[in-house]
Amino acid sequence: MLKRLLTQTHSVPLFQGDQSRIHHDVPMRRLAFQGAVGAVRERRALADVQEFVQFVGFPRSGHSLIGSVLDAHPRAVVSHELDAMGLLRAGLSERMLYALVLENSAAFSRNGRYWNGFSYVVPGQDGGGAGRPTVVGDKKGDWAVRWVQQEPDLLDAVRRRLRARCRWVLVTRHPLDNIATMSLRKGRTYDRLRIASESSAAFKAELKAAQARGDIAASALDAMIDDYEELCGGVAQMEAAISPDDWLHVVYEQFTREPEVEIRRLCQFLDLDPEPEYLAAAASIVHDSPNKSRRSVTWTDAQLERVRALTRRFSFLVDYDASDDPSPPAPPGASAAAAPPTTAPPDGR
Repeated sequence: MLKRLLTQTHSVPLFQGDQSRIHHDVPMRRLAFQGAVGAVRERRALADVQEFVQFVGFPRSGHSLIGSVLDAHPRAVVSHELDAMGLLRAGLSERMLYALVLENSAAFSRNGRYWNGFSYVVPGQDGGGAGRPTVVGDKKGDWAVRWVQQEPDLLDAVRRRLRARCRWVLVTRHPLDNIATMSLRKGRTYDRLRIASESSAAFKAELKAAQARGDIAASALDAMIDDYEELCGGVAQMEAAISPDDWLHVVYEQFTREPEVEIRRLCQFLDLDPEPEYLAAAASIVHDSPNKSRRSVTWTDAQLERVRALTRRFSFLVDYDASDDPSPPAPPGASAAAAPPTTAPPDGR
């Protein structure tokens, strides 16, 4: 672990206000120093921490939205893509990690909680644990899975090193929508285009032109289906190794249909008080009709069959019907190619 601390870098989000969309590499030793200093500075703020929550799953599934909803709770702090599992793997202590979580959350809030053109601010809620969080965590769900796939012993190492109870939240979204969004955003041109567009209509026209040029995928990518399938295997591996009492499955489509019910369920899972004012404010940023981004790309019959096979193979995908026709165009105003709104996106990005 010492070698990792001294020689490795770690990818963390770079917050740049409404332009925030990228990560940058920081020397692990610098993060360890920041964490050590922060652990001393924040020792009182961290005195009540009882639970550590880590998101698990797939990119483009709604983690940013749900993480921000939890971070807005007065007794919780959830960092944005800090990759806590990667930091623990490198040897950072529990208190170092928690201090970095607090720092990340505060920086995200100072920058308007913008990511990829969307703002995840929960109105009227200070969040950030209100100074004395009982829950801290991170929403880098796909890399939590990837690290465990690389090092199966990491789960046991995390349990041994954290005094807080480890809780895990799996968020799933319809595989077709998930893979489509992963395909569209491959290479990050999609995000740059959306942030720069002045209107929804302009973005839609620019997206079509970019797809015609080959700058953005016009078809679902086999590589993204491969990546999704690999992550499915990792999620199944983790679910089998973690107590059901410490594992919560959130279906994103259900979350958007009944946000107050689902937010309350998250709070109960993490022993947080679901205060009515907080519930109402958090639910207000959740759109009730997530976009079907599957319709923004074309699919082959073979690709659709591959996805159907995954819904049959993995129990956490049984709620999804992969035979849904992805081809009809989305109705006006409901395309996944939406212009940058001022609130959290309806499609879980």
